[in-house]
Amino acid sequence: MTTVNEKTWYRDLLQAVFKFSLIPKDDQKQALRIRRLFMAMIAYIINGSLAYASYLAGITEWQAIAGLLIIIPLINISFYIILRTGLNLRMADPSLTLVQMCAAILVVMYVMYFANESRGLLLLMYVIMLLFGIFRLNTRQFLFISVFTLLTYGGDIVLLHLFRPQGVNFQNEYLQWIVLALVLVAFSIIGGYISSLRRNLGVSRSELQKSIAIIREMAIRDELTGLYNRRHLMELLEYEKNRSSRGGSQFAIAMLDIDHFKNVNDTHGHLMGDHVLRTVSTIIRDALRNTDICGRYGGEEFLLVFTQTDIKGAMICAERVRASIEQNRFPDLGPDFRITVSLGFTEYRFREDVEKMIARADHALYRAKSEGRNCVEYDE
Repeated sequence: MTTVNEKTWYRDLLQAVFKFSLIPKDDQKQALRIRRLFMAMIAYIINGSLAYASYLAGITEWQAIAGLLIIIPLINISFYIILRTGLNLRMADPSLTLVQMCAAILVVMYVMYFANESRGLLLLMYVIMLLFGIFRLNTRQFLFISVFTLLTYGGDIVLLHLFRPQGVNFQNEYLQWIVLALVLVAFSIIGGYISSLRRNLGVSRSELQKSIAIIREMAIRDELTGLYNRRHLMELLEYEKNRSSRGGSQFAIAMLDIDHFKNVNDTHGHLMGDHVLRTVSTIIRDALRNTDICGRYGGEEFLLVFTQTDIKGAMICAERVRASIEQNRFPDLGPDFRITVSLGFTEYRFREDVEKMIARADHALYRAKSEGRNCVEYDE
């Protein structure tokens, strides 16, 4: 009789089987590595087919085909398990390009030992395998693979000398070895250069994307304060208006002006004026919520956007900004020197133009100035 634990185990096993996919969907790099492995499998099939055709032509011996039927599936299944389980991530080269190429070269060495007169044709297999190195290998690694290839082919020649010297034209084998050496060296240099270009192109693309991101950031930021500039503020405000019109959410804006800022410039100079602007900007940014927006509207004026809040919440935020600036001190300008600000704010009316909304906030700011400054006024 099946127990509850056994049923749970069978159910989990079935779920795991049905969820399994040949290529992982949650890791793009691993997926790419497995796709390259599948490409290598196709190359194995092509080379195996060539060896089989050579066998049918009576050139290659049956031991080569029998060995391939065992070796090729064993190698590819092993590599697939390593990649699919993520064991490759513990290695220096997670792509295992060098290891896979060495394994393929050993397979070719085995086939060529039984290839008889077709050995010269099968040398093309090496070129096909080296093409895969362009994805990952540098010139030094290409040269390592070339030396390994020449050693394996030289090993074939030595084994033929020892165990099967009959009917082998060793002069032809030596010549093929020398030609192969020249081809591999040239291929290594060219392949390494192409691989280097590919890597440099990837680096250049990454740097270009970073540069574009920096330029985009510079285009939307005020150079002095680091806050959004007026143009981008208007774009964000238009976006907030559209979102509110679609979803019915509330938001409010406030115009903020530094009181008597002209006196700061006239008395302490423009450098100190810039220092005050930067300090006020930092205080505004720190006093607002993460969802709120702020930017420099022009001169000593700032525009604050209180998103997803009603007029009471906006009033609390605006008052918090005003109080934070009033409490701040400027030691460089004097022990008791302080800055105050006036704010005029209003809330968004359904389908209202952004310009009209800003005009109402500006009217409220004018009233705050008239009321003696250092206060917050609301315009309905």
